[in-house]
Amino acid sequence: MTKYDLFRRRIVPALIVVVFALMAYQTCEKQERTHATFVIEYGVYAKDVRQIEAEIWMNNERVSSFRREATEGAYIGTTKFEASLPDTSGELRVDVDLADGARKHVTRRLDIREGDTVTVNLEPDLR
Repeated sequence: MTKYDLFRRRIVPALIVVVFALMAYQTCEKQERTHATFVIEYGVYAKDVRQIEAEIWMNNERVSSFRREATEGAYIGTTKFEASLPDTSGELRVDVDLADGARKHVTRRLDIREGDTVTVNLEPDLR
């Protein structure tokens, strides 16, 4: 067996396996996500809320969104949704439509850890 045959039959396949293993590792590392539950409370204004749109922004990119609308004659109670996020800090942007036709926009900074339940009380903002 010549040095070329040894290189071609033994070393090259081993290098290919190592390269694929490194690529798989890097891909798995990039897929780590932070899971959190968001609870939006409206306080005394709960019966006035007709629609809510919530978006989570991280690194100038929308990474999650949620929308809920009240049916005719009903109201939205406490709103709860889950998100799988690529980072731990970002911004929650919420638009709330009220029964009197007003639309409120609220922005909150987020700092999240895995498994957190983030409660956002919008009562002061809906006055």
